[in-house]
Amino acid sequence: MDLERMDDFFNARAEGYDKHMLDDLELDVFYEEIAQLISPVRSDFRLLDLGCGTGIELERLYAEYPDMQVTGVDLSAGMLEQMKTKFSNKNLNLICGSYFDVDFGNGLDIVLSTYSLHHFDEENKCGLYRKIYKSLAPGGIFIFGDYIVASQQNQDDLVNENNRLRKKNGIPDCEFYHFDIPFTVENEVKIMKKAGFSSVKVIRKWENTGIITAERD
Repeated sequence: MDLERMDDFFNARAEGYDKHMLDDLELDVFYEEIAQLISPVRSDFRLLDLGCGTGIELERLYAEYPDMQVTGVDLSAGMLEQMKTKFSNKNLNLICGSYFDVDFGNGLDIVLSTYSLHHFDEENKCGLYRKIYKSLAPGGIFIFGDYIVASQQNQDDLVNENNRLRKKNGIPDCEFYHFDIPFTVENEVKIMKKAGFSSVKVIRKWENTGIITAERD
């Protein structure tokens, strides 16, 4: 098995991504749960969407909060083109790049990430979660919705296989290639707390998917 560059992988799948997530994976309930977690104090709240893809997670939110200010970050130019077309009349700032490198600024009301962070190891996540914490205004919330695994053994097996394939293919640590390494819910909570979040809640857990919120004090 050869690994594929992250941007190439998602560029090739951009056109059919919505159908895959909604029809093949049947994630309507997941996205509805995400939308219900948004309860802003003002209509023009600031939301940062990490790994925004085509913006499926924003469709219900724009219907309810048309004045929200959204910044979306994604490695895939193809996915962002789909999103730009979908929300052409919205207050939307799209950045094609790595959310590990992009400056988030500060004073954000919400940081949201759905089905993106399961590609990265603990070290990368811990640094990113610290960055998210610092970017949020007091009382701001990080909403995480993603693949999960049931046990530490499942997680370790995937991490080890990813490391093996990267080594086999001579891929440097700094380059992003597609491979799923979802963590357990317990480990995600642990990393968020390590990053500075004291109020972390597991909102919903299905067999392979979890939703977690982390609030900045």
